[in-house]
Amino acid sequence: MTLYTGVVIYAPAMALEALTNINRVAAVLSIVCTFYSTIGGMKAVLMTDVFQSLLMFLGVFSIIGSAVVAHGGFTNIWKIAEEGNRTNIWNFDPDPTVRHSWFSLVLGGGVLYLSLYGVNQTQIQRYLTVRDLKKAQRALWLNWPIFCSLGVATSFCGLAIYSKYHNCDPVKAGLITSMDQLMPYYVVDTMGHIPGLAGLFVAGIFSASLSTISASLNSMAAVTFEDYYKPINNCLKRQELSPKSAATLTKCIVLFYGILCLGLAFLVHHLGAILKASLTIFGAVGGPVLGLFSLGMFTFEANEAGSLTGLLLGMIACMWLAFAPKPPLQPLPVFTDECDSLLNQTISTANGFQQNESDYPWPYRVSYLYNGVIGLFITFTVGYLTSFIIRRLNQRRVEDEDYNPDLFIPPLSKRLLTKRSQNNVFHLVRRTESCENLEIGKAKANSL
Repeated sequence: MTLYTGVVIYAPAMALEALTNINRVAAVLSIVCTFYSTIGGMKAVLMTDVFQSLLMFLGVFSIIGSAVVAHGGFTNIWKIAEEGNRTNIWNFDPDPTVRHSWFSLVLGGGVLYLSLYGVNQTQIQRYLTVRDLKKAQRALWLNWPIFCSLGVATSFCGLAIYSKYHNCDPVKAGLITSMDQLMPYYVVDTMGHIPGLAGLFVAGIFSASLSTISASLNSMAAVTFEDYYKPINNCLKRQELSPKSAATLTKCIVLFYGILCLGLAFLVHHLGAILKASLTIFGAVGGPVLGLFSLGMFTFEANEAGSLTGLLLGMIACMWLAFAPKPPLQPLPVFTDECDSLLNQTISTANGFQQNESDYPWPYRVSYLYNGVIGLFITFTVGYLTSFIIRRLNQRRVEDEDYNPDLFIPPLSKRLLTKRSQNNVFHLVRRTESCENLEIGKAKANSL
C-alpha cells in the first residue's frame, strides 16, 4: 500500500508539470493530505471523499463535452478510433502472453477488483463506518454503476485524445516526454482558452489523488496500531494507552507514513507507465491476500503455518514477476504527418536496438494482468497442501465446535450449523437415555 500511495502522489505531480512546469508539487500534495488525515482522521477522509468525487466527475465530463463539440459528436470520435484499431475489444486470444485480451481483462481484472473491494484494508475500513451489514452492501451496490460510468468516461477520454492527435502524436513529436502527460497536454491544447476548464481538470486529478492518499494513510495507521503495536504492547505486558494517547500515537503513525510515501513518490518514475505500475502493484499484493482469505473461507483445512507459507510464496512469486525485466512493448502505430513543419524537423526516426520478445523467458512475457491470478492460485494451493500435511503430521483433529460459522462461505457455514444441531440432538438423546437407564436402575434397586 505504501508503494501504491507513492504512485498516487506522483501521478498528479506529473499532470501539473505538464500544465504549468511545476515539478515540486508532489511534496505539497503529500504534506496537505497528511495534515488533514492526521488532524481529521477517518471522518475527514470520508467528508473530503464526497467533495473530491464530484470534482473528479466534473473534470472528466468537461473533457468529454469539449471533445464532442470539437470533433462533431461521438460518432466521429469512434470512427477515427476504429480506423486506428483503437477499439479492438473482442480479442479472445487465450495466450497468457497477450498483454490485453478478453481473458486477461476478465480474469485479471476480476481478481484485482475482488481484492480491492473484498480484502483491501482501505475499503474494509470504509465499510466499517456504516451502521450495519445491509447498509454496507447497499453502499457497495450503489458504487458499482458510479464506478463503471467513471471507467467508461475515462476510456472515452482516451478515444477523444486519439481523435485529436491521431496524425500528430505529441510524444513522438517531442512535445511531451511521457504518455502519462497526454491528457493534461490535451486539456491545455484544446481547453486552455476556456476560462476555468483547465483548473477544473487539475482539481479533478488532485481530488482523485487526495481521496486515495488520505484513505490509504488512515488505513495503514489503523493496521499498524491494531495489528502490530497492540499485540507487542500486550506481550510486553505494558499498561494500555488511554484513548487520548492512542489517538495521538495514531496521528504520529499517519505522519510517518505520509513522509514515507512522499519519499517513495520520487522513485515511481522508474516503474514505467503509471496505470501499469498501479495495476501491477495491486495485482502482486492483492492476489496473494485474496488467496489467503479464500483459503480460510472455502476450506476447513487451513491453519496458521500453512496459510503463512502460501502467502509468502505467493507474494514472492508475484513480486518476482512484477519487477522482472519485461520484453519491449509493441505499440500501435502513431503518426506525425500533420505536425507543424518546425516539429517535423526535430522528430527522430532512428530506432534503438530492441530485443525480440522470444529472447525473454516465458514467465516474463506473461501479461501483468495475470499477476493477481497467479498469486491467488499459488497462495491457495500451497496454503491448502501445507496445512493438510501439517495437520496430518500433528495428528490433531479439529472439532466442528472449534470453527466459527461466520468466517466461512454460506454452504460451509450451513454445513457446520447442521452438524452442530445434529450433535446437540445426539447428545440430548444420549443424556435422555442415560437418565432413563438410571431411573430404571433405581426402580429395580428399590424393588429388591
